[in-house]
Amino acid sequence: MDRLLASSASAQEATRRAIRGKRSGEGPRVRFGTDRAGMNAAARSESLTIGAVSRPTRRIRSIVFDTAVDDLGKQNILLRGYEMHGAAFVELSWARAATPGGARGSIELRVPSLEVGKMLGFSEPLRRSIANRPLEARSVAETERRERVLERAHTRIAVCFDDGFVECGGRRSDFHEIELQLLEGAEEEFWTVAAELAPRAKARFLPMSEVELALARATGAGVAPVKARRPTLAADASLDEAIVTALSACLDQFVANWPALQSHAPEEAIHQMRVALRRLRAGVGMLRRGVVSEALEAAAVGARDISATLGAARNLDVLVDLLVAGPLAQANGEPRFYALLDAAERRRIEAHAAVAALVAAPATTQFVIDLRAALAAKAWRPPSGDATQQRSAFDPSAPGTAKSFAMRSLDRLHRRALKKSRDLAALTPDQRHQARIAFKKARYAAEFFESLFGAHAKARRYLRRTAALQDKLGAVNDLTVAAELLRGLGEADADLAPASAFAIGWCAHARAGAAVDWKKTERSLKTLETFWR
Repeated sequence: MDRLLASSASAQEATRRAIRGKRSGEGPRVRFGTDRAGMNAAARSESLTIGAVSRPTRRIRSIVFDTAVDDLGKQNILLRGYEMHGAAFVELSWARAATPGGARGSIELRVPSLEVGKMLGFSEPLRRSIANRPLEARSVAETERRERVLERAHTRIAVCFDDGFVECGGRRSDFHEIELQLLEGAEEEFWTVAAELAPRAKARFLPMSEVELALARATGAGVAPVKARRPTLAADASLDEAIVTALSACLDQFVANWPALQSHAPEEAIHQMRVALRRLRAGVGMLRRGVVSEALEAAAVGARDISATLGAARNLDVLVDLLVAGPLAQANGEPRFYALLDAAERRRIEAHAAVAALVAAPATTQFVIDLRAALAAKAWRPPSGDATQQRSAFDPSAPGTAKSFAMRSLDRLHRRALKKSRDLAALTPDQRHQARIAFKKARYAAEFFESLFGAHAKARRYLRRTAALQDKLGAVNDLTVAAELLRGLGEADADLAPASAFAIGWCAHARAGAAVDWKKTERSLKTLETFWR
């Protein structure tokens, strides 16, 4: 797509001239949503007024275009036109398939007008990509933007206050959003400003703007859940670099799934958010042998608390699916089994509402911003004291320290997982659960550090086999948790007790049948080849 949309030298030169306000090496951005009172409080706050230079207010009209059959959306292309100060511009962005992390390419051009009939005149490749079908306005947004440039020591931060509305699919939504972008200077200072702003404005972190969400709702495409992104590290990376890269990937996955809660697959979004926080907690736990950090420990506590709400919802998702596929399929239309399913579904709806409230809560936004600030500041230090005198000389900022730390950590976690899984067939359900946790920690560490060793084929085999074991152990644990939930439903409503007892028995039978191949699984673990030695 890059080559097609900027195929000629003249088009590329026009693009470079037309790009407005774009800078090479742009710093991080963060967007918050709030209400009118929060917007006013933010605008008056010392954090955003001292050392700030205001710019004239701008009124922006923005239109997102596509065909009636979503040709551009299906190709992950966004065509947006906007008018400002009497001038019209077109911004075209598209996914770069070969770029990790969902990065997008983009071009921006000045055009005579935003008339639909003239929108394709600047790009013959784009015209071909939609088979010459006509474009139409899919969403229209009107924004009043107030801008400031905040200067703190050697740091410059752009601040935008956006008040407006978006009309999309016959629905109008008002929005109040604040965006910060680091123009120059220290990223640590940028996140400090964000951390000061969020509680004052009672703001919530926005992975996507209201305009983008409205368009996703109107087109019916929704927002897809986001899986974990494996960190990429240079062979000589420092432990500092590894910490920032690995934990940032966990945080990215967590917040990227917030919009998907409002789409077609909230169950998968909840699962992915929970995975992200489990990975984060596992990473912090592993790092305790390399660094000491109050900020990372606080993040682990916050992740644990958030995970409790996510876990309750996820367990009910699993229970409902299990009831439909298992006991309910054998119920022969017995009404009490459908009543049991209805009760589980009601609890699941309540749990999903609790997740939505959690994501919208200021404390969750503060958790995200505080961890971003800690990673930007590298808020950790090597361990010290007599018991760790040898390690106290360990400098996490030194080149190559990530690899040496990774080897020690992977050795330890792998040995612990093998020890926990000895004699799998004879282990109690709780012991198998502990073995699953141990392998999960080993696998997460392997994913964090895989890129340091270059043995991609061996790493893939290791990850594939440990994931398969996790799945087997996880299926058994799901049955145990489901039985506990079913028992609670039966105790809460006597009318549900017979169906609940039958379903609990079904879970016990399925759990016993799953123990058949544990010895074979244990033998295969003895041949599990590591990739870091």
